[in-house]
Amino acid sequence: MLKVGVLGSGFMGSTHARAFARIPDVEVVGVSSRTAKKAAALAEELAAKPYTDAIALATHPEVDVISITLPTNLHQEYTVAALEAGKDVLLEKPMGLSLEECDAMIAVANRTGKILMLAHVMRFWPEYLALVDLVKSGELGKPLAATASRLSARPTWGDWFANPEWTGGGILDLQIHDLDALNWLFGSPKSVYARGQRGAPGGWDHALTLVDYGDVQCFAEGSVMMPNGYPFTMTLWVLCEEGSVEFTFRAGGTGVETGTESGTNVMVYEADKEPRALPVPGGDGYETQVA
Repeated sequence: MLKVGVLGSGFMGSTHARAFARIPDVEVVGVSSRTAKKAAALAEELAAKPYTDAIALATHPEVDVISITLPTNLHQEYTVAALEAGKDVLLEKPMGLSLEECDAMIAVANRTGKILMLAHVMRFWPEYLALVDLVKSGELGKPLAATASRLSARPTWGDWFANPEWTGGGILDLQIHDLDALNWLFGSPKSVYARGQRGAPGGWDHALTLVDYGDVQCFAEGSVMMPNGYPFTMTLWVLCEEGSVEFTFRAGGTGVETGTESGTNVMVYEADKEPRALPVPGGDGYETQVA
């Protein structure tokens, strides 16, 4: 039985904990929160132990795996503590606020020989898997261009999202999903150029980014500055020599965590052919990620 501790009991901590709890031979033994009430509520749901001391859970001798969903400015401290205590770590994106923080965590993982995995859940999202597999198969010919977007009002599931010193702003906390997806598709970029707008808290919260992969030119738009009530929306479109493939998602509420999706599909368009829906694998992206 693999024993898991989850640091953070907010939206993402709850998501990770519930996903782990659905995996056979895995037990969520502890969850933490800076708020005792929040930790207790999630712990009761999962028959786990609540903690307000995240370090105590991260270093507990009976825990095998630590899932870290704390604010980004805390990632290095708790990742290093867990790795040093002999735990494998699933770390929510973004990895850190600086290259130096990320390098430090990687160095400890390499020294301890423990797993350090970044929770880029789009790499496990069924629609993204189907789209990427199609493009990489060559069925539509050589890719030429891609456009990605991720648009949201400021997240409301945690007060810390209003502090860019904790999150890195929308460009780091949100658009990183799409920049990672483009790298997944096309490799390492040759150059990146971005312009943006700062939100009221002071972070870069709306970004227009051009990414040059040489033969493939890409554009990404990311925002947490959409008006309150705007439905969370994400898209990925890839143009190839012999056709295009397009994923669209619009949540039924203002965040990906609220309501039900009102539109999700992956469509393929080829010259002189009827548009077709691309078959998408089943499963939940968060559950596949933790598995």
